[in-house]
Amino acid sequence: MLENFVLIYPTDTAWDRDKRKQVKIANMAHMFGADYVRMWKGSADRKTIDEEDLVFDPTLTCGPEAINLYDGLSVAPVPAKDGECDVMLELLRHLCSRCDSGVTNADDVMEWVLRWLALPFQKRGAKMATALVFHGPQGTGKNLFFDVIRDMYGKYGVMVGQTEIEEKYNGWVSAKQLAVCNEVVSRQELYHHKNRLKWMIDAPKIPIRTMHTDTRWESNWCNFVFISNENKPLVLEVGDRRHLVVYTPTPEDRGLYDRVRAFLKDGGATKFLDYLIRYPMGDFHEHTKPLMTEAKEELISLGMSPDERFMAEWLDGYLHLPLRVCSAEQLYRAFQRWCQSAGERYVPPRASFTTTAKRWAMERLERDQNGTRLPPCLSYKIVNFPNQPTASSYRSARIWIPRGSGPLNGVTEGEWALGAVEAFEADLGRFLRARDTLDDHPPPPHGSKKGGGDGSVSSGA
Repeated sequence: MLENFVLIYPTDTAWDRDKRKQVKIANMAHMFGADYVRMWKGSADRKTIDEEDLVFDPTLTCGPEAINLYDGLSVAPVPAKDGECDVMLELLRHLCSRCDSGVTNADDVMEWVLRWLALPFQKRGAKMATALVFHGPQGTGKNLFFDVIRDMYGKYGVMVGQTEIEEKYNGWVSAKQLAVCNEVVSRQELYHHKNRLKWMIDAPKIPIRTMHTDTRWESNWCNFVFISNENKPLVLEVGDRRHLVVYTPTPEDRGLYDRVRAFLKDGGATKFLDYLIRYPMGDFHEHTKPLMTEAKEELISLGMSPDERFMAEWLDGYLHLPLRVCSAEQLYRAFQRWCQSAGERYVPPRASFTTTAKRWAMERLERDQNGTRLPPCLSYKIVNFPNQPTASSYRSARIWIPRGSGPLNGVTEGEWALGAVEAFEADLGRFLRARDTLDDHPPPPHGSKKGGGDGSVSSGA
């Protein structure tokens, strides 16, 4: 016992060097007897480490006094001949085939995924700051492909479901390098788990909580893949930088899955591991930003709050409402009408809508043709109007001003804003009376708008 067990101070557990696991000292008596355990506890030769020295470090850079939960991968690569892994690439290409759109190219997405999978094998212990999301119809091969990747990690890979994500005990993530999360959240709980999942993806350290043991902190080397049959597997925020999203096609019907299983039965997983170890990485690294796929854009849109979606549709030209200077009160009236048309039951109060709209407009990222970030698409300010003919007239108003709009030819800001707000009232009236508030025509591309002197935004040449 003196050679095999190490007390972890100040916990009531010990490290079993032979079985390489943490055990309760009280349970050791069932194996060795209470007298032997008592003698071990009282021996001056008993080995002891601090709790902080029980680590999980795949980089093998921890000090000699530490006990490392990582002792190497059990799966060894087998050299693969040229073209021998083509069936696995064919499966991945099929999964990514719907990424061929005006937004991305399927080959680019496939290369990004392969590099994401390969880096932790080429750079031992690489912790990715991003995660993969593959969702779509059943039977497309999502599980078939990622089960192979998980098995390459041996005991350091795990498949989890909703139960593991929800429960307070998370021992499943301890000493793991890959977690494949299968249908981890239901529609009612998406928003509840959003921040927890974000934290697990990029937190450098995470608390490990297991039943009947004290919480300890462990370095987070776990990379995450989410697979789902749902249209909305996760809630993504506008500007998300953590997820690469792929929407898979319908199942392939030319025998692809049988050929993949035959390849795996013949030891294909170890050959595909060799392929990943030798895959060219270019300038890819742990913090490389994921590609913006059409599937990701749709997932972000589905996760928007009503006020965010209204602002996006207005700014992108989807509404029968011109993008021009207006008052906060006018825009809120338009938002109320849009909620009726869009089937939104809950209409947030004006103060809440305005706060969300200001934040959303400020954080919206747009670039010009040279890649330079543009100023915010909208600004919000209080403008004083010139003297009005009646005492009941407004003296000032909170105004939304599109980028590039402003007074011309010596007109004061107050006079310009008053005229723009009055002109917008006619557009707003038509919008409020319209049977359908959405425009059937596609919006103009980002960066193709410029401001006019009357507060309107027109197409640039």
